[in-house]
Amino acid sequence: MADAQPAKPAAPAAKLDERRKMELQNTLNRISIIAGIFDTRMGSVNCKPFHAIRELMDIYIAGAIRALSGGRDYLDNGIELKDEERAGVETLILKIYGDVAKKDAAPEKS
Repeated sequence: MADAQPAKPAAPAAKLDERRKMELQNTLNRISIIAGIFDTRMGSVNCKPFHAIRELMDIYIAGAIRALSGGRDYLDNGIELKDEERAGVETLILKIYGDVAKKDAAPEKS
């Protein structure tokens, strides 16, 4: 993930109307419930990469909460990650999928 470009600063978002803000909050509530259910159900799964998916959910939810608190639409405009979250995401992706660059560079066995 070293090739990833730094995030561009978000353009100033238009102020959310109350209806959209409530819709986003309800979606965030549903996302949080799903994450909680995922957490409960994955307890019996002995697979560390699978558990890292839950950590990715937490990072997304935290970014969505920040966006909504700042009056930004996290569904239409995405979320902004803090530097430590971005590093965490990269680490979690490696934990989930392994180091694809190393796998691609591995010499073929004859």
